[in-house]
Amino acid sequence: MIDKAFFASKKNILIVGYGTTGKSVYHFLRAKGHSVSAYDDFKKGVPNRINLKRLSEVNLAIKSPSIPFMVHNVSPIIKSLDAAKIPIISAFDVFMLFNPDARIIGVTGTNGKSTTAALAYHVMKDCGVDVQIGGNIGIPYFDLPKVEIYVFEMSSYELAYSQLLKFEIGCILNIEPDHLDFHGDFGNYVAAKHKMLDNTRIKILSLEDKLTTEKFGFRKGIVKVSNDSGSRADVSVFEKTLVRKGIAPILDLADGSALIGEHNHQNIAFAYAICRQCGIPDHLFARSARSFQPLPHRLTPVKKVRNILFVNDSKATNPESAVKALATFVGFKIFWLVGGRSKNIDVVNLVSEYLPSVQKIYLFGESAEKYAQVFDGIKNTVDCKTMLSAIHLAYKDAMMEAGSIVILLSPMCSSFDQFDNFEHRGDEFVKAVEAID
Repeated sequence: MIDKAFFASKKNILIVGYGTTGKSVYHFLRAKGHSVSAYDDFKKGVPNRINLKRLSEVNLAIKSPSIPFMVHNVSPIIKSLDAAKIPIISAFDVFMLFNPDARIIGVTGTNGKSTTAALAYHVMKDCGVDVQIGGNIGIPYFDLPKVEIYVFEMSSYELAYSQLLKFEIGCILNIEPDHLDFHGDFGNYVAAKHKMLDNTRIKILSLEDKLTTEKFGFRKGIVKVSNDSGSRADVSVFEKTLVRKGIAPILDLADGSALIGEHNHQNIAFAYAICRQCGIPDHLFARSARSFQPLPHRLTPVKKVRNILFVNDSKATNPESAVKALATFVGFKIFWLVGGRSKNIDVVNLVSEYLPSVQKIYLFGESAEKYAQVFDGIKNTVDCKTMLSAIHLAYKDAMMEAGSIVILLSPMCSSFDQFDNFEHRGDEFVKAVEAID
């Protein structure tokens, strides 16, 4: 394994994947005096772009998180580097080599990790802790200043390849099927997530996550979070109230937080568990949590036209996230916008409980034909081709209805067929809705 001493002299280093993370590592290592080149199949304007014939010049490769490396999908560049016996490490490994004593809080899970990490960061910052947030949430490790505590959202992509994982506090919120095209199967995905707690001093897990509780059990030092009042939980939510075992209620979630939806109760409970481990008093957590504003593209109300509420939930890139959105709007007539690149996860069994509230499903993008077949005979669908068309057709239909109505973008799919990312998709949704009179 590469160690810090490796970087003591000038090296030829290859960055594989020149996205947000790749760019950050590239500039960091160039500033350290190394000769750094980059390889990317898709990006334009890659500096010092290298071709496969020059790999013999490389001393070390650093893989960006989204570059596939497993047997079923290994990228040609990774295969060539392995054949040339050139060591490859992750961007997180580089961060740990240069910051071996960093105090890191790691947050992962299929759903909710961005909100949980952001809330924990917000509370600690508000309470005067020297803290920064980064990782998968959008700020690369090397763009952050040195601080006392880092809160990192960790993706399964980064966890799967990293070798130098070390967390002071580590959380797994939940594990549901996702990113199976990248990992190959659910077992590999679960193993990647579990690497978080394999390399953590203080472990925080959910009692509802059976896969994680079965592996890590109830050993000393594990903090247990639950969405009910089970006596085994250290932190739980009971009747929409955040409680800690043996003490008075901490926060009324019904009106003490701007985070809507019961799925956010778990996120708040995990954030509280993190902050408590960092020494934040209960009353200060409650005060700061009340001032937290939800992250964009996550069940965000955009606009209300008469009795019709438009909601941007573009971050719902898998069916489990969409289920939580549908559950939030029980009692509404739901006009549901679905589309993008399907993750090939069974949908109907997951959403069937909430389909009676759905008036019609408006399909767009690559998955439109697939979901038309999936919902055939179950719920009326409209093939809209584009999200913009879906918005206007849903609005036209919703105008004919009385009562409480929500036009809900909760697409169940990744965005990469028609958009750069879920943020781009959400921004375009907001722009289109704001233009409606």
